[in-house]
Amino acid sequence: MAAQTRRSFLKRTAAAASVVGMGPVNALAQTRRMDELIDEDATGLAERLRAREFTQSELVETFIRRIEVMNPALNFMTNPAFDRARVKADTIPLDAAFAGVPILMKDMIDIGGLPRTDGSRFMLKNVPKRNVDYVDGVEAAGFNILGQTNVPELASFIITNNDVFGATKNPWNPDYSVFSSSGGSAVAVASGVVPMAHGTDGAGSNRLPPSATGIFGMKPSRRRMRSGEADGSHDIAKTNQMLSRTVRDNALAFSLTESQSGDPFPPVGFVSGPSDRRLKVGLVVDDGKLITTDAEILEAQRKVALLMQNLGHEVEETPWPVDANVMADAYSNFFGGKLGGLKSAVEGATGKTVMESGLLTRFLASNIEASAKISPEEIAEGRAFLENLVPVFASVFEKYDVLLAPVAPVVAPSLYEHTPDELFTDELSQYVAARLKFTSPINFAGCPAMSVPLSWSSDLGIPIGSHFIAAEGQDRLLYELAYELEEARPWKNIWAPFSLKYVPV
Repeated sequence: MAAQTRRSFLKRTAAAASVVGMGPVNALAQTRRMDELIDEDATGLAERLRAREFTQSELVETFIRRIEVMNPALNFMTNPAFDRARVKADTIPLDAAFAGVPILMKDMIDIGGLPRTDGSRFMLKNVPKRNVDYVDGVEAAGFNILGQTNVPELASFIITNNDVFGATKNPWNPDYSVFSSSGGSAVAVASGVVPMAHGTDGAGSNRLPPSATGIFGMKPSRRRMRSGEADGSHDIAKTNQMLSRTVRDNALAFSLTESQSGDPFPPVGFVSGPSDRRLKVGLVVDDGKLITTDAEILEAQRKVALLMQNLGHEVEETPWPVDANVMADAYSNFFGGKLGGLKSAVEGATGKTVMESGLLTRFLASNIEASAKISPEEIAEGRAFLENLVPVFASVFEKYDVLLAPVAPVVAPSLYEHTPDELFTDELSQYVAARLKFTSPINFAGCPAMSVPLSWSSDLGIPIGSHFIAAEGQDRLLYELAYELEEARPWKNIWAPFSLKYVPV
């Protein structure tokens, strides 16, 4: 863990209580008690529900209190669904895997009867009529949906901030962000509000926020999971999976929400522990293109590589196989090509330009305006580059079982380093692309990848995740490795200063 002094740690812990309007922790402890269930993961809570130590309704109320205490300080929520959860409590079968444990869902997926805003003023009246298939899987697994978590507007920026709900703060250091776009979900888990929360990953969203919050995040192989789209399709880059404190929670949720079709991969099922298989690991050496990775991040990955060697794995250095400068342009053109429909929808609804409509942030509106100038040929070239990442990474995994790379080239952006009120510029586009340098190519390659919390920044006190990437379809291999790393360097009981571990409820 980072070299925090006890004095600075206690100051932050006391500040956590102060931020939520409760005064010093010592005084508060006289009137409130610590959450007795805070150390339980979702699997453990389900076991205790089945043992009838408490009811689903009681657990829902506990989680609601957690949200009411921590959300004013950290701002990870968009839409609470407390009444919905209360109605469902004590009706969920106890023999379901998660037995009625409450969960928070990212505000970027259709849940029947709940608003889906995508963090945008344009979407505030959007209420899907029915669940997508993935959400059906979440509820069949025994989860009770308690609300939705904050995102940047339409996942268009690298910092979890929008004009409707505001900025989400990092529980390790509230002056910093947690990247995006599953930022609200990551903070809810890292602060102890829920042991597991839903995320979507279209360019790094289930790896970047976990890296900056010290939790476990998984991006499955493309088309591995049940569909998260209203028409039952699969996005070229985006997939769904959970952010969690423990590997077993994540693996169990994965097994219950993966597609059973066998297309393109046979189901993995529940991965229950590590493997004896020793791996050949490629330790990525940064080429400095687009952005130079922070020295302490590179040092953290070298130490993780040493840990892998001590565990018996073979490690050798290898270059990052993607030209980050070309990737930035290709991604920008590809993403820009998808904004035409949004432009038409906003202008059709208001009769005004996107900039004049007031329905989108200045950043996204000006991005749309700039993207209108991208030619069809540039869009096609960008897509061709992204599609070629499939054979690029397939070639890499002919030599290595996994790659070990940074999740991001920086530890975390400061909270207001850039805001949704800024106008889009080429420089700001490069800023975003630079922070997606190691994550976004993986989405287009279709590979599974995970962020594992194994290091902490000595300067900021913020976690640094390690990015493990495997070949398409090798999700099991990553889960087995995650279990091994969790045993070797446990992280479950390393808590953020601004968490319910230290703030009574």
